[in-house]
Amino acid sequence: MTPSLPLAGVRVLDFTWLNAGAKGTRHLSVYGAELIHLEWKGKLDALRTNPPFHTMPEEGPPEANVGAGGYEAMNVASVNRAASFNNNHSGKWGIGLNMRHPKGKDLFRKLVKTADAVVDNFTAATLADWGFPFEELERVKPDIIYVQSPGFGNQGPYRDYRTYGPTAAAIAGLTSQVGLPDRYPCGYGFSFMDVCAPYFNAMAVMAALRQRNRTGKGVYVDLSQAGPAFLLTGTSIPEWSANGTPYVRTGNRSPYSPVAPHGIYRCAGEEAWLSIACSTEAHWQALVEAMGRPKWTGEPRFASLEQRCANQDDLDGLMESWTQDKERYSLMEQLQKVGVPAAACQNTRDRYETDPQLKHRDYFVTVQHSEVPEYPVEGHPSLFSGPQPTPRGTTGWGAAVYAEHNSHVYGELLGLDEAEMTALAEEGVI
Repeated sequence: MTPSLPLAGVRVLDFTWLNAGAKGTRHLSVYGAELIHLEWKGKLDALRTNPPFHTMPEEGPPEANVGAGGYEAMNVASVNRAASFNNNHSGKWGIGLNMRHPKGKDLFRKLVKTADAVVDNFTAATLADWGFPFEELERVKPDIIYVQSPGFGNQGPYRDYRTYGPTAAAIAGLTSQVGLPDRYPCGYGFSFMDVCAPYFNAMAVMAALRQRNRTGKGVYVDLSQAGPAFLLTGTSIPEWSANGTPYVRTGNRSPYSPVAPHGIYRCAGEEAWLSIACSTEAHWQALVEAMGRPKWTGEPRFASLEQRCANQDDLDGLMESWTQDKERYSLMEQLQKVGVPAAACQNTRDRYETDPQLKHRDYFVTVQHSEVPEYPVEGHPSLFSGPQPTPRGTTGWGAAVYAEHNSHVYGELLGLDEAEMTALAEEGVI
């Protein structure tokens, strides 16, 4: 018998949108679960309309380049060629469903009967307003799992507040922890929690599946986007609760363990940097040897780790005077060979085009698409000893163009015939 991925046979109805939701169900898909992504053209996922967009080769006049979604497939925006959407929804079946239409609600009930889980990251009351709180889902399918992930969860005074990644990080205290000690908080520069929170979403679904398998009962999970952010603040909360010590921004300095040098140093080239961290005397001595034992390394102010930590401004300046004319990758390899923790600071091009570690682990996977012939998506960090997790999911393809799999889901899974589906489409139901 051919072994299967751990979530094979699990079907999830996926109401997620934006990165904060879609990345979570993507993890379930790569582990073998069958994901059915439900959306409605009356209010498209913002990821479908946000750049960047996959571009197409210029093959003839624009009128000759029309894709399956009915949009010009030249270098113009298309709801089917949004790169972030296609990355996060790779391997999922995609259907159109109007949840505000009575017949749309009936179709959803039929889908729930076939499913193991329903996942959304709408505002707290959305699914309930459509007539489907957990109690109704459980009535339709007694052992259903419902994982809900609004910004602040479904309970508490912030229940109806809305969030995006930056606001979730701010309320949790993450934003205030990032930056230089003498300047204002700068945060992460992108929606950090849109990337981190979905991992907890996927974990919640898997934990709920385990619970259901043990008890035979449905499971409701009230998650949030902001909640996981509190877990990422390190020891800042214990520091305050234990001894009243506030967290102080430290920039590139190590806030707890003594580490010096501990910084990002300029190398040769434009925006070329190297990270170096020496936490032991052995690290320091190996670094000194690699530098050729310059005279300043023997000065008393750098004689011990404690003294190096006390003189980090001077140390950083001298370190950069050594690194600034050196190629970052060569220097990284030189230092790693002698046991010094060092890494080149990579930009997007570095990671995608040249990183040998990612290439070795086949991190980027090429998938097919009905409008974009093929494009690369991110793989998954884990490698299994058996079948490998794959962003191609159960469909074997990339993301769906809008409502691409209506016939598969409504026809093959629910048993509707072509006439019924045509009528539903004309009524604005699917």
